Amino acid sequence: MPYIYLTLSVFMNASSSVFGKLFNRATESKKGATIFYNFLLMISVSLGWGLLYAFDFSFEVGVLRYSALFAICYCVCNTGIINALKHGPAALTSLLIGLSMVATAIWGFLFWDAEVTVTVIVGLVLVICAVALCLYTKQKDEKKFSWKWLFFVALAFFGNAGCAIVQRTQQMEYNGAHGNMLMLFATGVCALMYLFVYLKSDRSDSPTMLKTSWWAPVCAGLFNLLLNFFVMRMAQTTLSPSLIYPVIAVGRLAVVTVFSLFVFKEKMYPWQWLGVAVGTVATALLSM
Repeated sequence: MPYIYLTLSVFMNASSSVFGKLFNRATESKKGATIFYNFLLMISVSLGWGLLYAFDFSFEVGVLRYSALFAICYCVCNTGIINALKHGPAALTSLLIGLSMVATAIWGFLFWDAEVTVTVIVGLVLVICAVALCLYTKQKDEKKFSWKWLFFVALAFFGNAGCAIVQRTQQMEYNGAHGNMLMLFATGVCALMYLFVYLKSDRSDSPTMLKTSWWAPVCAGLFNLLLNFFVMRMAQTTLSPSLIYPVIAVGRLAVVTVFSLFVFKEKMYPWQWLGVAVGTVATALLSM
């Protein structure tokens, strides 16, 4: 059973990139599409956490400050993801966002007394190589580099790192307690923030998107919830974290790369595909 959880977690982890790209393709000319997507996604996630919280109720006032910080990082991350997928290839987007664990690792060295190992050093060097390969383009090539894509990738990168740092810090301070409370209040705040922006945006295409494309953000939200559920269940098994997290991280890149190549038919330079491969190895090393 633990290995079934692990296999499913790989696909759940890849869902945000896959469903986001599918949604962007279906709503390419629609107004307010990204806000609509994130609003439905956050509603789905917050309702799911509400259900989990009902079965594991706890309350601690101090956790609310972590929920507020997590909410900000989560909104920044999700805004970056859906927009980055609109302006760039899914494989590169997923890779660079996944490498946000570099920022988490550096934070650990500075504030969590994490040990600097040879594995981590090699992983960081490979990250630099992977990013250089992925972002390099020929100056004379007609295909120009998208700075807009890079901006949104940076938002998702730092937002994702912020989420991991806040969540880990909260869990360390409260000895693993109040995790469901953290997530419920954080996603609830995110849902309210996106609701406010959605009501201020152009909603003329919302009825059409609600009829045809609602499933993408809803599924992305539910799969995100299932990912967290499976990870929590695996924590109660004999599977080692040194196996769980590298498999989930590398598996996500593999799944998204397959979709990028065979479903989305995205075109990248050969060295960018090499960058994805190098980044995959780096992700595995940094996840150990």
